[in-house]
Amino acid sequence: MTYAAAVIVGVTAQIGDPSALFGLSGPAYAGLSFVAVLVVGAGLLARRRAFVDRAIDRVASDSVVSILYGVVPFALVGFIGGYVLSQAARVGVGSAAMVQGWVLVVGLVGVGFAGLGYLVVGAYLTQIEGSRRPWHGAVVGSVLSAIPWLLLPTLPALLVWFLGASVGLGAPTRRWVHGARTVESEAAD
Repeated sequence: MTYAAAVIVGVTAQIGDPSALFGLSGPAYAGLSFVAVLVVGAGLLARRRAFVDRAIDRVASDSVVSILYGVVPFALVGFIGGYVLSQAARVGVGSAAMVQGWVLVVGLVGVGFAGLGYLVVGAYLTQIEGSRRPWHGAVVGSVLSAIPWLLLPTLPALLVWFLGASVGLGAPTRRWVHGARTVESEAAD
């Protein structure tokens, strides 16, 4: 990574306003959020329906505290993405295009997690009034993901957007974090 590429990333990080990255308005971000969450949700329902159903069941049966675990996937993606960028800058490998490509990959992974989170929240909300309808839940989750972008300035909207996705990611992440614990390992302690 060249010095100029590192400066671009550093300046963008120091701005603190994500709208400076793309220069889009709130309604444009809302539209992008709606489409991204809908596409991710449809893809997950088409390819990993059983996983989505288990995630919805876990959200329905788990405690409210598990919502805090929903922040873990985003923190891991941000940490790993930032670490790789800083190491590439330190070693001097890459160019501005490589940096932008990596930021795009990290962003897509984050959007994928958000899509799963909003899909789970939307499907859970549809099951409150009757049987579970995950395809309708994908639309409900997409609408929910767009609301912060329409009502709030960019930075608070981004935070609320991540927190909304964290609600759906909390219980599955909690299960993943504590999944290695078994009855036998707990009895040994």
